[in-house]
Amino acid sequence: MKCFMFNQLKLYVNDELAPAESKGLEQHVENCPQCQKHLQEWVEGMQEVDFSDIPDALVPDTFTDEVMDKLSDAVPPRSTRKHSSRTRRQRGWDIVKKTGLVVAGLTALVVTGTVVSPTFANYVNSLFQIEKDSDSGMKNAVNKGLVQKLEQKATDQGITVELKELLADSMRIAVIYDVYDESGKKIEDHNLNAKLIDQNGKDWFEDDGGDNWGSHGEFFITERYLNEIFESTEATPDQLTLHLEQTEIADKTGKWSLEVPIDMKKAKEATKTVAFKDTDFQSPQGLGIELKNIEFSPSATRVMLDTTFPKSAYLEVERTSILYDRKNPQGAIITEKERDPAFSGENMMYEITNEKGEVVAAWDMKSLDDELDNKENVLFTPRTEEEAEERPEGDVLNWWHTFGPIQGEQKLKLELKKIYEKKLASPKFDLVPTELDKKAATFKDETGSTFTFSSFAWEPGNGEDLGEAVMTIEGTLGKGIVENRDWSVKDENGKTYAASVSTESTRDKDGRVQIKGEISIPRLKQQPKKLTVSYATYMVEHDVKWEVPIEIK
Repeated sequence: MKCFMFNQLKLYVNDELAPAESKGLEQHVENCPQCQKHLQEWVEGMQEVDFSDIPDALVPDTFTDEVMDKLSDAVPPRSTRKHSSRTRRQRGWDIVKKTGLVVAGLTALVVTGTVVSPTFANYVNSLFQIEKDSDSGMKNAVNKGLVQKLEQKATDQGITVELKELLADSMRIAVIYDVYDESGKKIEDHNLNAKLIDQNGKDWFEDDGGDNWGSHGEFFITERYLNEIFESTEATPDQLTLHLEQTEIADKTGKWSLEVPIDMKKAKEATKTVAFKDTDFQSPQGLGIELKNIEFSPSATRVMLDTTFPKSAYLEVERTSILYDRKNPQGAIITEKERDPAFSGENMMYEITNEKGEVVAAWDMKSLDDELDNKENVLFTPRTEEEAEERPEGDVLNWWHTFGPIQGEQKLKLELKKIYEKKLASPKFDLVPTELDKKAATFKDETGSTFTFSSFAWEPGNGEDLGEAVMTIEGTLGKGIVENRDWSVKDENGKTYAASVSTESTRDKDGRVQIKGEISIPRLKQQPKKLTVSYATYMVEHDVKWEVPIEIK
């Protein structure tokens, strides 16, 4: 005997149900043993090939992750209305993944022509394996058993917050959840305030701000990197409790409160730490670097290092920017001097390679264009440094760089290849905007860089919105220069404006950086007759060489 609701699966597979009906069916299947049984039989019937006579074959450890990535790309969005047998299989699989059902006895499944290994059944109930915004570390944490299914909901004012899964790793905590109204419609405009409480009642998010940020595919993912809070894996409490709460969602006042206990012991045991001694490096430019330790967890790899540089390595930079606050909701132009370090723990380039010479991770300066940087396997965390500590030898900062997981017992090598130095500049490029469409203006400054300005366009303001000017910029930067920063312009009356420069960079055959893009000048009351364009700082790359062996045991 079949549950009468099971007949709706055919409509679901053909994408013929309304969103609310689809949501209701998914929730029904989660709690209906008859539908689960028939769904299992139906999914098993999707097999297009009899694999019983095929001997077992060894597959690499990465096989499942690679298949899941391809499967995620293959499943179409709900709005796609195709009724081929392939699409029906995908829709059938969609309800399996969304209800979190494990299909017992499933040995192989053909989806869009891909044969999935038997280990696939172990991951059917994890959304982290399927969500498009999950990264490789999240998926590896599933493989290591650090993800658990949640069945918690809070409903008020017709709005439901539903927690789906929790990932608890020594590097980060992540939750997959959903927020929807009575019709099942997803509510995009929301945030969840978070508290992370230890056994003594201390809120570790209190000093760090409690708001979660998130991305979403089918559901929402919100995460917090624990390196923002705990200085090491050992310093992380064994027991934590995550509180997620909100009093306003979609302009409705209510109370949505959920509490999730977290056992961190398994995550801590799965993390390996390699500590270093006597790994100091002093660059010719005056930057000192010391590698402290590297932590290898199932979801991420964290490199922790200190940088030291003398007081003389600071620059006084005059910077023009637009300030937005309560007094200036439309923005106000301000120019002020700031004390910037010439060096930074973020502004360096190194690689981590295995015994085969393969690059498993690489850090490079964040702001570099894709054509210039050498980043590999980087997971960008919201914060990467601690406040400077003053010492006789100079200011010391603690840094951490986070990468995707590096697993297994192996020998690695960290090789520092470049450091980047910020320098002051004071060029002045005098332009007559109305003449640029007729003839481009080319300049060469004291750094050896050449810039050409052309194609000036003016868009007048409307009401409270001020006007904006845009012109094209092309250039060849001086030897060793990779970026120009802190652009500004002055009009014929001497008024200074912040300039936004958007360019793409490449290298020519001589290794010099070529740039091409636009300069935007916002908040202009009228079309300028003359402009003086300048930039305050530029970044120079220095080749260095320093190696540190790493052994994961």
